[in-house]
Amino acid sequence: MKRELYVFIKFVMLLTWVVATSLPCRLEALDDIEFYLAGYGMGSQPLNKGVSFKGRVVSGEKVSGGPGLGFKVGLFPHFTSGYFGLELESFGNNNSIRFPIGNGPGATKGDSSLITHQSMINLIARYPGAIFRPYAGVGGGLSNGILRNADIPGRKDKSFETGTAPGYQFLGGIQLVITERWFVFGEYKYFSANYHWKELSLNFRSEYFLGGIGFLF
Repeated sequence: MKRELYVFIKFVMLLTWVVATSLPCRLEALDDIEFYLAGYGMGSQPLNKGVSFKGRVVSGEKVSGGPGLGFKVGLFPHFTSGYFGLELESFGNNNSIRFPIGNGPGATKGDSSLITHQSMINLIARYPGAIFRPYAGVGGGLSNGILRNADIPGRKDKSFETGTAPGYQFLGGIQLVITERWFVFGEYKYFSANYHWKELSLNFRSEYFLGGIGFLF
């Protein structure tokens, strides 16, 4: 799985390089690129996929999601007729993780807040309509999983620890152009990353539901 993930990330980066090097290098060529900035709020629904503590797989874990924020920058060169482009995206939100430790009368539980933050490059395909612009894409990048206020018996680090991992996502949504410069959008995405901390790891999978507003340059 890890090898397949790294191959996927390399594939995304290669396509990003191909598109970037195909753009004209002259400054005036910026007129040939559709450019937008967008911000959004989101809700999340983590999917329990596996916790390991001290090298042993734990069952009965629960990962809960909270609200979050994000922003993205879109670049659609005119030589693709507006159908294909790139997005640079950053988003994050609060989560929590809870899992049992041990069995029987002496069993305890681990509990921690989990902040996730992603920095992604997305390849986007869309229909460039005048008003409705449905789109879909794939992305790859780096994700930070930050344990905060951890109460996990048997671990020394209780306040703050960061785990960085490659991540990938699939997304789809629709933009609604409401004026010449402004649009609103809704989006669904599925995200995956495997975090590793001291004596603890989490195969993090989550669904995100986005709503936001953007400005066209």
